[in-house]
Amino acid sequence: MIGDNSHLSLLSQTTVASLDTKNSQQKRIQCSICDYCVDEKDNSAFATFFCNVRAFREEKFQVWRCPKCQTIHCLDVVDLSHYYAKYPFTQAVITPPLKILYKNLHQQLTKHGFAKHHSFLDYGCGTGLFVNYLQQRNFVHAYGYDPYASKENFGDATVLEKAPFDYILLQDVIEHVENPSVLLAELHSLLAPGGYILIGTPNAANLDLSQPHISDFYNAVHVPYHLHIYTRGVVESLGINQGWEAVDFFDRAFHDTPWFGLNTRAWNQYQRLLDGTINVVFQPLQLKTALLSHKFLFYAIFGYWLSLHTEMSIMFRKT
Repeated sequence: MIGDNSHLSLLSQTTVASLDTKNSQQKRIQCSICDYCVDEKDNSAFATFFCNVRAFREEKFQVWRCPKCQTIHCLDVVDLSHYYAKYPFTQAVITPPLKILYKNLHQQLTKHGFAKHHSFLDYGCGTGLFVNYLQQRNFVHAYGYDPYASKENFGDATVLEKAPFDYILLQDVIEHVENPSVLLAELHSLLAPGGYILIGTPNAANLDLSQPHISDFYNAVHVPYHLHIYTRGVVESLGINQGWEAVDFFDRAFHDTPWFGLNTRAWNQYQRLLDGTINVVFQPLQLKTALLSHKFLFYAIFGYWLSLHTEMSIMFRKT
């Protein structure tokens, strides 16, 4: 989760923080990567998605795909602080299934040498669950920062003064900011020479904008929170522009695993059994409802192998 309240250098001059309503005349019509401009009068260029957060599920937003670089953009510019005020991710707690998923994320880092003596920063850490996971395993130099958090809860920017960090995690953050190059330049200054940064984000190349009613796609598009969604090639280019080397690629999210029920398609199907919003993931599991659904059971068993690869992670090394 990323925000706009205390580390404003990460946002471009067109930041949404200064806007008051969804009805603002400002629109994102210019691609943040290649400067292509979409024609607002061309209705065929836009797809309409509903907000998958329960408090705003009746609201709809338009998105468009850049025909040059394939980046996806949310057309509507809104006051994001209004939407983050009821963001369900703040309700998340560490559970046994989440520990399994975090173990998977941990292994993506240890594959590239991450050890307990290294310094680590989870940038955009939300409520800091992964930081807590690492600290419970004696990673004493694990820190978190999130601009949307309160100063008492990972929103204190002075933690960045502990730089340089050997490893930085940027999980589900880059798609939440207006200017990715400004964000990555900031992280470049925080990363130690030879250090690693893992960027997890949706993969625009595998998102079907013609099916906005399917949770496999509307969860990744996640309007209006995701401002820009990139392809693998674009993210790698952004990293290379910082002088980083792309050293690994994971073609799915860390939470897409072979474990029963712990895969993206199973959770997306579970959502469809209830009200279709992501809020259900953070509420007590309705086990009976899930187990009585043949589709859920199918995806719980086979979903990992039927992944639509709507998310990805890229590991970079600072040269």
